[in-house]
Amino acid sequence: MTPPNTIKTNASPTLAEAARFAPPDTKPWHTQCAAWKRDYPFAYEQSHHIVPQEAVEMLHTLTKGDAIITTGVGQHQMWAAQFYPFNEPRRYISSLGLGAMGFGYPAAMGAKVARPDKQVIDIDGDGSFLMNIQELATCHIEKIAAKAMILNNQHLGMVVQWEDRFYNSVRGNTILGDKNNVGSPDNPGGIYPDYVTIAQGFGVKARRVFKREELREAIQEMLDHDGPYVLDIIVPYTEHVLPMIPAGKTVKDMILK
Repeated sequence: MTPPNTIKTNASPTLAEAARFAPPDTKPWHTQCAAWKRDYPFAYEQSHHIVPQEAVEMLHTLTKGDAIITTGVGQHQMWAAQFYPFNEPRRYISSLGLGAMGFGYPAAMGAKVARPDKQVIDIDGDGSFLMNIQELATCHIEKIAAKAMILNNQHLGMVVQWEDRFYNSVRGNTILGDKNNVGSPDNPGGIYPDYVTIAQGFGVKARRVFKREELREAIQEMLDHDGPYVLDIIVPYTEHVLPMIPAGKTVKDMILK
């Protein structure tokens, strides 16, 4: 019987070692990727409103890239990958192709329990966050300091993007509030639901921001808070994730603007 904490020195070879695997020359591929990054950088147009990409960039700036990021599913998921550069493994936790809305905040909880020494922020959409919002209670009671930064556009943003691009903006129940009084940066009275009040009802500190000049200070407040936190950032629904590939098309048909 091997005593505990004893390191075995006769470990079996890995599959790669056993197969005498020789890695291919990836220099041409990296060169091509570098050219694409140079010629087609991720970009966005600034607005007098907060745009989602700007919020993600600001989070990266204030955390100095040293945070674990989780996401739900939708536009925010793509913007998190595009505008929060990752330099280490296990820093971006997402359901990816599984499309599991509601994944972000529970994933942030688990990551924070595993790495209490790290900032853990769920970059989420209002549609995804609502699906597991009850986990705020778990974080409050169990003292789990998982943060949520909601890019709140009052719509199912990714579906709306497809509706606007390909279906003449016909809405298929993609407005997440009153269609006759849709909340927005220009219509704060229509914001629905009120995530700040909901979070406070669970005993979790929360704040809502509309103005660009408040963004940096609000994100810093979230990061400095010693406990769970919900930052509700109101953004326009008109922003689109690019590049994108239309249904039934290939990368040769990629939309860049």
